[in-house]
Amino acid sequence: MAFRQYTRCYIHTPGDKPFNRDDLLGFALGASAPGLITAILAFLAGANLIGFIAIAVQYAATIVAIADQWLFHRLVCLSGDQCAVGRVDPIEKPATLGEFDNDDYFDMRLMPHRHNDEYIAPNFGFFAPPSGSHPLATPPWKTNSPPRPGPSADGKTEQTKSNDIFLDGLQGSTLIRPTLQDLPYNPVEIGTTPVHGFNEKENGLVSRCALHCEAEGNFWQAMRDYAPLLGTAVGVGAAAGAAAGCALGGFFGPIGCIIGAIVGAIAGAIGAAGVGANTAFHSDPGDYNDANVGDTPLGRLAPNDMVVVYGTHVYDGFHEGWHEFHPLKAVMRFNDMFVFGRHQYLEWDPDFPDSGLPPTGLSADDMRRGLDSPAFKAAAQAVRDQWCVAISQRFDPAIRQNQEKPEHRWTAHPAVDGCRPNESPPSSAPPIH
Repeated sequence: MAFRQYTRCYIHTPGDKPFNRDDLLGFALGASAPGLITAILAFLAGANLIGFIAIAVQYAATIVAIADQWLFHRLVCLSGDQCAVGRVDPIEKPATLGEFDNDDYFDMRLMPHRHNDEYIAPNFGFFAPPSGSHPLATPPWKTNSPPRPGPSADGKTEQTKSNDIFLDGLQGSTLIRPTLQDLPYNPVEIGTTPVHGFNEKENGLVSRCALHCEAEGNFWQAMRDYAPLLGTAVGVGAAAGAAAGCALGGFFGPIGCIIGAIVGAIAGAIGAAGVGANTAFHSDPGDYNDANVGDTPLGRLAPNDMVVVYGTHVYDGFHEGWHEFHPLKAVMRFNDMFVFGRHQYLEWDPDFPDSGLPPTGLSADDMRRGLDSPAFKAAAQAVRDQWCVAISQRFDPAIRQNQEKPEHRWTAHPAVDGCRPNESPPSSAPPIH
């Protein structure tokens, strides 16, 4: 299968705020208010049917409103479709219905960085201290002048500024380094980051420094597409629950009927909404295998797998704020460091021994200096470029147009079920019998 895309990033303007998880409840209540008020007034007037219709219509309208925010006003466009090379970091737990998201995802540490380059605390080296008690990287945030390396796991990255992820002048600087100064890049719980499980410190906050890659699932698109049906189900569920509640509460008189109807209506509406959301969640969840362009199936990626990825570079405003590829459009795994006699991946090593065997063209000192060495940086750029050229070719319009020509759409063999373009010379090949 090919990758799937339901979202669309938007162009951010200063002062605009993308849809965020902290806004979800307030937005839902605000969107629901007109219909809920109408329903309450209808019930008070004894027009129960109108009240349940109002609930159904309003639920459908609220779902569409939230879906539009999720799909079209959550992801901020950054630099278009981009490529990255790196290693898979510890896999995050799959999304659950409670997160309102059925995307599939993984984090990757960008080449040529080590695990120990990853930040294990808020990055006060890059971000200037905020004013007052505000969290770090609260807008409008500023950087230190000049920015300094962040707090690495072993403290060795700070010795060579060029090897810091935000400051590497390579993939980290172009893909992960914060750029939108009027949007937050707040530190996150360390348990939600790749360094969780790789370092002794398992609590507190940390600045994210891995590239998040998401293969899109259809949850909010399905909710939007079937909003009228879901609204009807919620309205019917509320009506059925109210009837059942009144019947049970009626044993205690009219007041019992009213209380039972209210409780039953709420329970019926919530139950119907839950069934509908659960159905949408499991209807077509994301799977990063759909974006696989390698010769062999991906299966489930494992920590330290080497991958090259291609996707749309965005700022995800729903979380505390970070950059990611969304959607992931192509991914290929390669676990052989050497292919056709060439080095296919580089990782700097501050402890590289003099007796070690560095890649061709590099010295042991280059490996220890990492991106502080011009030779190492040039080699890392070359490795990145060769992979990115390979994986991005399938998205080149000229190449795709050429692939779609009739003479290239054979299945068995060009001479069996192919065709010859009008401008080609007559074939001298013998006919196949």
